[in-house]
Amino acid sequence: MKGLAMTLMAMSMTVGVAMAEGNGLAVVPRTDSLEAAKTSELKGDLARLHDKYSEAIFYYQSALRATGQNSRLYNKLGVAELQLGDRGPARKHFSQAVKYDPRNVAALNNLGAVACMDRKYNPAIKYLKKALALEETNASAHLNMAESWAGLGEMDRAMTEYARALELDADILTSNPEGVVAHVSTPEQRARVSYTIARAYAKRGNLEGALVYLQRARDGHFADLHKVYADEAFAALWDDPRLAKIIKR
Repeated sequence: MKGLAMTLMAMSMTVGVAMAEGNGLAVVPRTDSLEAAKTSELKGDLARLHDKYSEAIFYYQSALRATGQNSRLYNKLGVAELQLGDRGPARKHFSQAVKYDPRNVAALNNLGAVACMDRKYNPAIKYLKKALALEETNASAHLNMAESWAGLGEMDRAMTEYARALELDADILTSNPEGVVAHVSTPEQRARVSYTIARAYAKRGNLEGALVYLQRARDGHFADLHKVYADEAFAALWDDPRLAKIIKR
């Protein structure tokens, strides 16, 4: 469900009944508990859809009390907490989501996003590499990876990741992320992405488009805009007076 606001499950208490299974007993959730959990989860999703994040947290916690350890719910709980700016609880619940399902790509991405927000770029990259190893086509993970590399000053790597994110989802910076993922979005990031788009346009011969996005990069105070005169991708514009108006040689 696209548009469930920015990005990404909490306390658990197993509610179940003992059922005979061979010579032993297996504890499984009661049917009424599962139905109650589904109802609570749906209410939480609807609350997040309407930006009522505190209500969403309440419903996700209710669902978790009914079902016990559920990776998907821990991740959704973390998303709602992150929307309220509560990074600590969000980080805890994303970690629990990964604990109960190490292949939960959304939760791995979200751990990376939170680490990046905390400027802990190396841990962020570790989480995001795990997410991309499981799902290379995850645009949000590439975007968060780009921001993490940029935080470490590795701009070539950052630009590669921005380009891949845009290749996978051209609207990633203008549309809301999926309801269970988070990605970092800053003015600096948008300026870097504008430069990346300009470069892609220039390589394809769309000089008008390249100039439009170079202007956006300048408006966003992209620090490395002067490198346009050293980047062969922009060679066709080097003697164009319109480029000189954007940035002097």
